[in-house]
Amino acid sequence: MYFGSVKFFKHVIVGVTILLIIVPCVICFILGSKLNEAQAENAKLRSDIDSYRLSGHPAEYSADEFFQIYKDNLSNKQKFLQLAYEDNSTMYKAASGIDATAKPSSAEKTDEKITAATIKPTTKPTTAESSIPADSTEPQMTHTEGARASYETLYPELYADIPDNIVYKQDQDFVYLTFDDGPSRYTDNILYYLDVYGIKATFFVVPDGSEECAARLKKIAEKGHTIGIHTATHEYNKIYAGVEEYLSDFKIAYDRVYEATGIKCNLFRFPGGSINDYNGEIRDDLIAEMTRRGFIYFDWNVDSSDALGATWTQMYNNVLNQTAETNRAVVLMHDYNGGYNTVLVLEDIIKALLSNKRGYKLDRLTEYVKPVQF
Repeated sequence: MYFGSVKFFKHVIVGVTILLIIVPCVICFILGSKLNEAQAENAKLRSDIDSYRLSGHPAEYSADEFFQIYKDNLSNKQKFLQLAYEDNSTMYKAASGIDATAKPSSAEKTDEKITAATIKPTTKPTTAESSIPADSTEPQMTHTEGARASYETLYPELYADIPDNIVYKQDQDFVYLTFDDGPSRYTDNILYYLDVYGIKATFFVVPDGSEECAARLKKIAEKGHTIGIHTATHEYNKIYAGVEEYLSDFKIAYDRVYEATGIKCNLFRFPGGSINDYNGEIRDDLIAEMTRRGFIYFDWNVDSSDALGATWTQMYNNVLNQTAETNRAVVLMHDYNGGYNTVLVLEDIIKALLSNKRGYKLDRLTEYVKPVQF
């Protein structure tokens, strides 16, 4: 009989021994391959950074220091973006695995954004135009000026009602809690904790036009919080395609807030902040146009990192530690992307701030608060 025999047990022992040898070897091989891939990726990143630095760019950080900043993105992402953008996002693109020096393929060229400065007339000039002498001193409008004149005439009612000669309030040790991307299913929870501690905050909203959204916007307004515009779609490629596209999106959100609350918003926040990897081509023109229309934008100097997946502990430490390093704090949190963790940690953050020995005062943003801008 084979089962239970000495031969059977010998075979079992041999089989188990083989498995004990083969399985760990396979696991080690897989892990080794992944490790090699990670090391190759890191080596490429360091090489890109070194190439960037050797090409004459600022050397404020060593390659190792900069590499660590990139890896530690939860607490240093904004500093990384600001540092990287000093030279057309070259360093950011290198760290993101994008070859900043590569030429676009023919397929990519067809999708290349056409700016006002690059547009060339394809039609023949009219008789009146061709009759202008070559040496005429009559000032001619450039393509850039023509594009600017075009979007400046859009939405003639879209202007902020901001008083002249604003005097900013003294706000040493003030903390301004701000919540982006709402209203959402978390809005009521956020409003509850703000009510419990008698705190006013600021909501940079993404109104979707629904009745549910309108009801929440109205509730935010009735509680005395500031409502600012964030975006209508939050689709970066669309809203940053040009100044006209941004204004169109902004107008939709602006009208939805007004229809729901009767409030004409004066404040806004750029999706991704005023410096991001999508608005580089239009940033200066966009900021100039929004400022010309009287609107005030706020970035932030304290990032909870809730939208980046920070844990409860990370969010708590991020807010308290970064707030301690500034004279006044504009705190970035989220009413949607932060998820339930934002709601869970909010009360503890409020309690810690109110009990701090610096005597923090928590308030909402208005046009009388000096903007924090990147």
